[in-house]
Amino acid sequence: MSRIGTRAEYHKTRWKTVMWKDDCPFCDDSRIENTLIHTLKFWKIILNKYPYSWQENHLMAVPIRHIQFVDELNADEFSELPEVHKFAKEFFEKDGQKHYFSATRETMGNRSVEHYHMHFIPGKMQGKYIRCMLENQGFPIDAEVKIQK
Repeated sequence: MSRIGTRAEYHKTRWKTVMWKDDCPFCDDSRIENTLIHTLKFWKIILNKYPYSWQENHLMAVPIRHIQFVDELNADEFSELPEVHKFAKEFFEKDGQKHYFSATRETMGNRSVEHYHMHFIPGKMQGKYIRCMLENQGFPIDAEVKIQK
């Protein structure tokens, strides 16, 4: 497998500009071959080269067909989602992780790769972690978040 990079390295790459279908790294197998760990009929599962979690076991599930938004999934792609989640669960259990969380990435023309993808990240989703993850993606959070009861 190729070396995993940091989010700081990610922000220095050309990925700071949006990558559209004609330059999509998820569609070009030669660009993901070192991170591809599982292929289903309609989905690829890869290691995130620039993980939010600073761990090498941050997975991404990417539909093989290039789409931008979740509502573009066809019936076959949608019906295979339980297998995607099953793979993620078994992957993290083999790595000794009892918990993981998933997040969907729909970029809406402003960041990253314009190819729908899902993140599977080890651990539990916690407030401080979410804040740090968002800040590391370039979304500054200026105000303290207050939870009302």
